[in-house]
Amino acid sequence: MTSTNVPQISRRLPPLSGLLDDTLDQAVRTRRRRIMMADKPSLNLNALRVPDMALDRLLHTVALYGADAARQLDVRIGELTGAAKEAAVFLRIALAVQTLDVALFELAARHAQEFARAVREAYWFYPIPSGPFSDHSGHIIDLFEKSAGSPTLRLIAIELAGRRDVKALRLPIEALLDDPQYAAHVHVALSCMGAATQATRRYAQEALATGEATACMAAMALIAVDPRIADASLLQDALKADPARVGAAWAIATCRDPRGLYQQAVARADVPTELRYRITALAGYVDGIIAACGEMATSDGPVTAAQADVLELALGGVPVEARCEPNVPADKSRALRALLLRACRRSHIPVCNDADMGPWDVQGILAKPEQAGTIRLRNGLPLGAEAPALGRAVLEVTHALRQWLFIERATIAQHALSLSAFDTARRQELAMMVGEYVDDIRAP
Repeated sequence: MTSTNVPQISRRLPPLSGLLDDTLDQAVRTRRRRIMMADKPSLNLNALRVPDMALDRLLHTVALYGADAARQLDVRIGELTGAAKEAAVFLRIALAVQTLDVALFELAARHAQEFARAVREAYWFYPIPSGPFSDHSGHIIDLFEKSAGSPTLRLIAIELAGRRDVKALRLPIEALLDDPQYAAHVHVALSCMGAATQATRRYAQEALATGEATACMAAMALIAVDPRIADASLLQDALKADPARVGAAWAIATCRDPRGLYQQAVARADVPTELRYRITALAGYVDGIIAACGEMATSDGPVTAAQADVLELALGGVPVEARCEPNVPADKSRALRALLLRACRRSHIPVCNDADMGPWDVQGILAKPEQAGTIRLRNGLPLGAEAPALGRAVLEVTHALRQWLFIERATIAQHALSLSAFDTARRQELAMMVGEYVDDIRAP
């Protein structure tokens, strides 16, 4: 059955030959590029916003064609295969969400089994709001109410009710806590809404106690959105597990005890290099940054994504000489040293007279080495005790570190924050704007 019951729009585009086909072709390519950018760990929000903004514009355009666009997409879904078909499914459901198509649930039910990600993200990212603070979640409520007979759709509805903070579904979702097939998703959704209970904390502790990778991931999903769940006992248990499985626990623990966790990360041989760099960046201690810069200066090739995160978050930028290929080690070392010394001088941290040419260690760079373990840097300036603003660095750091910055914000402010680093860039940028506004109000 082909769904064409799309509300007619008065401002319908003229039937110019090939225009709709070209628009849909571009939209399919853009969706595929968006998936690639979301799935590549080294990319950032600046990269993600390009396809996201393009998809918003293209969807607005496609929606003006009404039923014609719906028919064209249905035909393409029948003809395409693989990633291109997934993109067409995403666009068809996004179009249905945007235009309030009465056949939306039928479309979701038809494609959810094979293209769960496309269905989930179309429901998650759309509709495009009419204003910065307008939002519409009626389609998620409808999905939840109609999905009782479909576990796949019910799981998507529960997850999105949490991600989009649909408070109207809190009690119906809470009623599913005792259902084993939904329990994990229900706990996460309630945590996203700031409605976690002692039962949620017990669930996280029991999941960690199993030592299984899937259970550890479930526990991390809970505490990542509401760090208040992670009390001292839970964090202590989590930090004993394989560090690669419990990144959110390391993020929260670093926010609460930055010096202790940085020292622990350096001392433990089982901490992966990327995780150690992420902890170094979030903690921001001068001795850690000097050590990281020394590693970068003496390594071959351009800096890695994790190393670039340290430079971007702590020092406020990444020198071209450190990124470029072919990479000249002497130029890279000189540029890194200049960046570090500029941050020290701006922060009134005394440096040695020969810091421009000394060794890459605390004694060779700082005139008062004892300060290295007490001063934290963020964006090239000293970091205070208050929740840091979600500033420009959020656009530049990798998806993983950006998620840690959201966790940091929630941990220090003591509230739930369901924002995901893989949400549409539009919503992430709105969160940054709101955060800056709140910070301005709180400023003395």
